[in-house]
Amino acid sequence: MVKKRNTFLKKYIEFELIHGRSPNSVFEFCKENKTDESSFYEHFNSLKQLKKAILADQINGTLALLDDSEDYQNYSAREKVLALFFTQFEQFKSIRSYLIEKYQDKKGVIDNAKDWDDFFNQFQARIEGILVEAKQKEEVQDRPYIGEHYAKGFKLAFTYVFRVWLKDESQGFETTDAAIEKTINLAFDMLGVSPLDSLLDFGRFAIKTKVF
Repeated sequence: MVKKRNTFLKKYIEFELIHGRSPNSVFEFCKENKTDESSFYEHFNSLKQLKKAILADQINGTLALLDDSEDYQNYSAREKVLALFFTQFEQFKSIRSYLIEKYQDKKGVIDNAKDWDDFFNQFQARIEGILVEAKQKEEVQDRPYIGEHYAKGFKLAFTYVFRVWLKDESQGFETTDAAIEKTINLAFDMLGVSPLDSLLDFGRFAIKTKVF
């Protein structure tokens, strides 16, 4: 069953790359691949679900690799997020042609949120878990009002790095590696004890004094 499911995913990617478009229907997709629709529906209820599965399998594979690593369990929050990003973009290489074909001319993955729903659900859940632990260990500051929204910032960081990666032609994807390091390090610097705390403190002071 798993092998057949993975074959459908592979054949779908091939269809997109060969034709430069999505199949118009399950019928067209199955006809080209010489299989019957009933077999398709044993694994997916629609082409939309299949497209989500391509990306969901990517993040699930990444999380499995990380969870199998003894070193990962001992990482700091910053190191865990860096490992998540580095591992995910390494995994993406297996379907890079597909991702370029689908998303290079788009403004960002947010514009294709439906395809990415399951991916980002898993991504956000992992980031939120890391940040909960980070707050407990005081690796980041749990600020009032905005602390619960930190994970959203890492989704934006992902979309930025993804855009860099799609266009990256550097040796060994060095540009992407640099983008990951700079983006994640900046995020954690801002979430830690930083000038932002002073800005927030001033904001509270200004509200109390009602000078403005």
